[in-house]
This record gives sequence, structure tokens and C-alpha cells, in this order.
Amino acid sequence: MSSYVARQPIVDRNKKTIAFELLYRDGKENSFPNVSSDFATKSILVNQILVHQKRILDGKKGFVNFGYESLLDRLPFDFPNQNYVIEILEDCPPTDELYNIVIELKNKGYTIALDDFVPTKEWERFYKHIHIIKFDITTYSLPQAAAYIKALSTYDIQFLAEKVETYEEFHTAKEYGFELFQGYFFSKPEMIYNKILDSSLNSKIQLSVAVSSQDLDLQLIEKIIASNPGLSFKLLNFVNQYSMVRSPIKSLQQALVYLGEDRVRKFITYAVIKTLNADKPSILSNMSLQRAKFFEMILSSMGLHHKKEIGYLCGMLSVIDALLDSDMSIIVKPLNINQEIKDALLGEEGRLQDLIKLAEAVENSNWTKVDELSKTLNITEAEIINSSVESTLWADEIST
Repeated sequence: MSSYVARQPIVDRNKKTIAFELLYRDGKENSFPNVSSDFATKSILVNQILVHQKRILDGKKGFVNFGYESLLDRLPFDFPNQNYVIEILEDCPPTDELYNIVIELKNKGYTIALDDFVPTKEWERFYKHIHIIKFDITTYSLPQAAAYIKALSTYDIQFLAEKVETYEEFHTAKEYGFELFQGYFFSKPEMIYNKILDSSLNSKIQLSVAVSSQDLDLQLIEKIIASNPGLSFKLLNFVNQYSMVRSPIKSLQQALVYLGEDRVRKFITYAVIKTLNADKPSILSNMSLQRAKFFEMILSSMGLHHKKEIGYLCGMLSVIDALLDSDMSIIVKPLNINQEIKDALLGEEGRLQDLIKLAEAVENSNWTKVDELSKTLNITEAEIINSSVESTLWADEIST
């Protein structure tokens, strides 16, 4: 499965990129498909949090369009205020309900923009709560915009000129008081492609049932997520976004506890929104599960029962680079996971790195290497083979 998004730079008066507008795409065609604005917004945010880990923003803010229903459903509040600019779409009516949401967003530290703005009297009360106003200069002329910029000079608002296509337009817009700019003169939207992990339909159904209960059974939810590498990785990405995470994550249970019931429900909703299909897990997904159980069993055989959770998570993540077609360092470094796990995944010598080597040796039938590592880990080859067989059977059973 694949994830697509386009980004277009937003630049300052010196043509320095200070942010990107994120644009929904559902395939390789660089054009907006026939979907609702609310669906597009949710898809962009889901992919940013659960798949891209904000990497395509390069440390800058992302402008994201929000339709009226998404705003009234309080969707922006589920995502970090430091990473995104909330763009209120031009077709949103300036109702009391929207006004109250805007005030709350501002009070909670979100940056708010009015997209493709056409001034009317009804919007006047919003101005003191707005940070950015965007004018489409192909529909609202530069002289018209200039008059409005002057009229609103007492407000702390930045003005952004959209659809700037020539140097003359850029130069004139600067003279008229615009501070931010976006358009083909600087860059066309750039397509970003990522491979995303599938999460089996069975897991999604089980999770949907689990979160429909009034009282969440976190143990059951942990069990379901632990059996699905895609969901496990998405959970780690999701929990990694919140400043309340004070210590590195070493288990899925810890991640769920950090989130709390409300955000667990929201995570599961976001995790299943994009990929509802009945495809069976790939060979790599199965290998991820098999390694997770293999690491857990080997550590138990070594008497290191207190390391089982760390081993399970390390084994599951040990093939995540192949699953996502990306470099392991790019995937792992942003995650706030146990340092021992992170070191092993990045190739640092140690017990968990030895387990990764052992798994690879067993998978490749490299029995000379297996013998060498069995001595290093002080475990018999019989225990290794038994753990490999048992973990393979377990992974096959829960993947069906």
C-alpha cells in the first residue's frame, strides 16, 4: 500500500521557505481527487502522524486545510499545535460555533489562517484571533488586497499572497504589504510517496469492537495491536507526538497508558481510517511477528524474563526498514523508544543486536553463525531451534 501527499513551499520576503502547505493526493497524479475536504484533511493528518513522522515538513510548519465539519468536530485539537497551521477553508460560514472554536484554538497555542479569503462584515469579529490571512491574487486583485491590508494594520496579522506566478507579481505583492508568498513562481506542489504498512482487516474489526465499549480493556487492545506490526509502529509514532512522554517507550502497554483512554480511542479511529482491505499480511509482516516472539522466547530461555517486552518490541521493529522501504535510521531516530532497542536497530553491538544477527542466521540457515551466537548468548542450539519453530507457528496462527 502507498501513501501520497503533495507539499508546496510557503516563503518569506527573501524567498526563504518557512513552511509547507500539505495537499491531499490519492495517487501519482499531482491533482486534487474528488473527495470531501474533511476526508482529505483527516488523511493528511493520519499519514503525517502515523506514517511520515512529520519528516516531509523538514522541521517546518505544515499548513493544512480544515473544512467546517472537521473544525466543529474538533479535529485540530487531536494534533500537536507546534507542527501545523490550521487553515479555515473559504467555504466555512462565520458562525458562532466556528467563532468559539477559533478562540479555543488560539488559546491553546494553534496558529490560525483564513484560506482564499474574501472579506465580509461577518468575519470582522474573527480578526483579533487570526494569525494569517491568505489572498488568492487571481480572484482578489493585489490593489484590492493592499487596501484591505492597510485597513487591518492595527491587527497582528500576516498576509500571504497565493498563486504568485511571476516575478512581477511577487515584487508588487511585497510592495503592497504581503509578508508570505506561495505559488508556481517559487515551486509547483511536490509529490511525496511513502509505502505504508497494511493492518489486517481482522485486527481492525477487533479494535473497532474493543473501543466501542464504554470501558476500554487496555490489555485486550495491547494484545490485538501486538499481533500487528503495522498498528504497533503507528502506535509508537502516535504516542511519540505528545510532550507528556517523559521516558523512552519500552512496551506497547506503556504507550497505551501514556495515551489514556480518550487518545487510545482516537488513535484506533485514525489507524483504521485509511486502509480497509482484507489482504493477508505480507511475508515481511509475518517475519516481523515471528521475530518479536522469537526474541521474547530466547530472552526467557536465557533467564531474562524482565527483558521480554523489550525483546518483543525490538524483534517486531527489526524489519521495519524493509516494510517501509526506508533507511532504518530515518525511521527509528525520531521514535522515543528504549535506547537499548534503538541502539540494536541502528547496529550497535549488544545483546539485542546479537538477537537480530541470530534471527538472520536462522532465517538464512547459516548454522556456523548460529553456533557462534549460541555460545555468545550462552544458549543451546536446541533452544534456538525450538524457539524458532514455536515463534513461526505462533506468527502463522495469529496472522490468519
